[in-house]
Amino acid sequence: MDVMDELIEHHEEHVPGLLRLCRQAGWPDYGEQELVLLVQQGRFFGYQNIRGEIISCIGLFLFGRLASIGLVIVDKEYKRLGLGRRMVNACITQTDKSTAIRLCATKEGLPLYEKAGFHKAGSVRKYSCHSFQPFAKHLDAELTSFREQDFQDLAAADLAAFGGDRSNLLQQLISTSEECVIIRNKKGQLIGYGLSVQTPANLKFGPIVAPSSDIAARIINRLAAGKQSPMRIDIPGEHTSLHDRLIEMGFHADAELPLMLYQKKRLPDQNGHLYSLISQALG
Repeated sequence: MDVMDELIEHHEEHVPGLLRLCRQAGWPDYGEQELVLLVQQGRFFGYQNIRGEIISCIGLFLFGRLASIGLVIVDKEYKRLGLGRRMVNACITQTDKSTAIRLCATKEGLPLYEKAGFHKAGSVRKYSCHSFQPFAKHLDAELTSFREQDFQDLAAADLAAFGGDRSNLLQQLISTSEECVIIRNKKGQLIGYGLSVQTPANLKFGPIVAPSSDIAARIINRLAAGKQSPMRIDIPGEHTSLHDRLIEMGFHADAELPLMLYQKKRLPDQNGHLYSLISQALG
């Protein structure tokens, strides 16, 4: 095949090629704006053919001692050449031994990741909604729009929930979001927050950080109120209590994908408050 041997790093000028791969893979939530953000926040690698066309990609996102791998795509004309395996191994070598590496596996990619040394450590559930039903349960907490002075508290809550420092990413996400809301308890302490982002295909909710499924549902209710577009949310599989709340609000489960960790490395401490991912690529 006409594949260049050198693995190259993708930058913003390669976004049109990355967008073509995402469309071929059937991933409609990744548009130009989303891919520019990902390229700016992570490191992207891939292969080209002899005509200079991008034929594969992979993204590596570093958050302190936690890394995420995502957007692993190989052009359908170039599959079964070992490109996926070589890209995954290249990302692994970009991290040090103390870094935990996570990824969300598709059914097609599962054998590749298992051979590379990843094991199942949970799951991610994808939900979609085309007719939202309001969540009416009252909670004794104050839900307000995000303000600049809330950022340090928001970033601290996210660090405790996710286990890695995503403050740079969160600043960029908030600036491009449809809405960002925070929730405080009676003492005025920030106990949760949530974002909504409009993608080419859906209004996506995430990240959502909350101390309970009811508070997570209250945040989703606020972000979805009055919206007519299709909606999507990806939640960690262990939050089964949020499943019932989502069904009440008109969501239905589309898929459950394995969440995988590299070797036997331990995830950084997490407090269990992460109720929705940014995306399957970013966690």
